[in-house]
Amino acid sequence: MKYLYITFCLLVLAACGGDSDDPIDIIDQPNDDTTVVAFDSLKFFNDQVAANPGNSDWLFKRAVYSLGKGNAASSKADLELAMRVDSMNMDVHLLYGNLQLSMTHLDTSKFHYEYILERDSSNTGALIGMSKLYALLNNSAMADIYISSALTVDPYMAEAYFMRGIVYRSDYYETARQESWDIAVSSFQTCVEQDPDYYSAYIEMGVMYDQAGSELSLEYYNSALDIFPESQEAWYNIGMYHQTRGNVNKALSAYTTLNELDSAWADPYYNQGYLHLLMTKDLDSAIYYFTKATDLDPEYFQAYNNLGLAYETKGDLDNAKKSYQLAVEANPDFQLAKDNLDRVK
Repeated sequence: MKYLYITFCLLVLAACGGDSDDPIDIIDQPNDDTTVVAFDSLKFFNDQVAANPGNSDWLFKRAVYSLGKGNAASSKADLELAMRVDSMNMDVHLLYGNLQLSMTHLDTSKFHYEYILERDSSNTGALIGMSKLYALLNNSAMADIYISSALTVDPYMAEAYFMRGIVYRSDYYETARQESWDIAVSSFQTCVEQDPDYYSAYIEMGVMYDQAGSELSLEYYNSALDIFPESQEAWYNIGMYHQTRGNVNKALSAYTTLNELDSAWADPYYNQGYLHLLMTKDLDSAIYYFTKATDLDPEYFQAYNNLGLAYETKGDLDNAKKSYQLAVEANPDFQLAKDNLDRVK
């Protein structure tokens, strides 16, 4: 069983700097309504880069496009070329710094944020980038200095309030200081006041209140779903919320939704097996879900162990032994499975 905790978004796409109607995967419908022609966005950007040699803006736009498609390597290559073409394009440096930060290349990301700030001390993107960097280094004091600087430039910047929430939430988990809790919650709340669609802030507040045992957590998870109805993170946390409170049917319902959203994710199946093994006592269902989890993740040693428990409880000692053995093979240090295996040998 796992909670999904969102920390903070390391990768922040800088503004493209282009027109809002730049073609990104659009569909062109001719006037005669006879043919639909799919627009090839990558070809468009390739053509623009080829037609405008030495233009860093088009390299930047293609880098943003590639990053949005999950191709970080192509994005990185375009950004590096764009910096050679025009070393003063701050959008390029910011996106490159964010990309490096997402890969925890902290020295490189810091270099590019500082490069920007030396030339424009009011660049909020670089200020927030520095706050994330120092948060990763567990230097909350420095992170908050950069957050304060960003808010001095833009007192309505939702991301800055979100980052302040992250910093003080982490401090609360380390020190248990009530003041840090209050500042974290207040910061996340201010974040959504500035931007009611700031999904991650709702998740963070949900997790904090969930760990505190408050029913308010469910309200925040549902607020996140209002923004992103197919959020696997929110649905998983809702499932765990109900599971830890013994609301079996509601937990199973949340996990079933997750099965529909992502049939290849093993954890929801494991949790369904856990609920059936320990709460509904439906051993056949427990065996089905634990087996599903191990099929999807052959290294899921906890699922093998619980599959063994389900078989053992049912009286099928041969399959119990096989399951415990698989658990030990997946994790030779898993003492519980070793003990269970010794018991059925």
